[in-house]
Amino acid sequence: MSSDPWGDLADALVSVCEPFGRDSDTHQGFLPGSPAASEAANEPFADEWAAAPSRNANMAGLHLARVAMDHLAGLAVLLRTHDPVCIYGPSSLARSTVEVASRCYYQLEPGILPLERIRRHQSDRLASLWEQKRLAEAASGRRPAQMQTAIDHLDRRMKTVVDSAKRHGLTPRVKDAKRPPFIAGPGVTKGCGATDLVEALIGQGRGLGTVSYQTMSAVAHGRQHGLMQYLKGRGVLLDRTHGDSFGSIEATAQETALDLAGIPLAVVRVLDRLYAHFGWPNGQAHPATRRLLHVWGRVAEIPIGN
Repeated sequence: MSSDPWGDLADALVSVCEPFGRDSDTHQGFLPGSPAASEAANEPFADEWAAAPSRNANMAGLHLARVAMDHLAGLAVLLRTHDPVCIYGPSSLARSTVEVASRCYYQLEPGILPLERIRRHQSDRLASLWEQKRLAEAASGRRPAQMQTAIDHLDRRMKTVVDSAKRHGLTPRVKDAKRPPFIAGPGVTKGCGATDLVEALIGQGRGLGTVSYQTMSAVAHGRQHGLMQYLKGRGVLLDRTHGDSFGSIEATAQETALDLAGIPLAVVRVLDRLYAHFGWPNGQAHPATRRLLHVWGRVAEIPIGN
């Protein structure tokens, strides 16, 4: 065991971020002959929603991967500042990492039809435009003229996505004013929630992703019930005088690596999928991701593998 297990965990994360950053800068996108390039070679679904919707849908996966790796780099910095460490900060950053990584994993799923990949991307676009409209509506009281212009523009963009989706046999659902709109398609009648996506990435249907994500979310949201359950689960004593919990959880490197065991699994799986789909050579990334699994498992004192 190293004399600095915190440094080992951080170094293992950085060793993955660095080759990904170089490869991302070098290749900029998918390479010729890759599955992504094959999809983007023809654009039969070009419409008002995009001139190159297949290309955009694939590149959306790369954008999500970059965001996830940015969170991962932040987690590496936080793990180095361990004097003392509290589990709350790492849990929040880990939650952001796996949440974004799970969306990348979903977007770049191999073997799906090009229209299904486009559907996933355009459904996310539609929900994003809807969220932007809600924000504009909330601010319209302060700047009514400017905000109304923005709202009208967002309405037109959403209509463009909806109309194009309908022309290609998809079924947009935009009637519920309280929930984000969603584009349904063949065999897809509802959107994938964050917990389901994280489970698919980390747990692979065995439950680890669900438990891991729910735990990290309880910490990130700062909900009292979730924090109390987390404290009890860690065996932290409650302050009986005030009837509540006080103080912080100071975790060891082993405990933190065990709590955040979903991180190396998420990183390895999403990068394996991205590199294969984009046709990137993985001569540097592959050894780095396997080292991440080894180091994290050694510090956590459990086997962690694909």
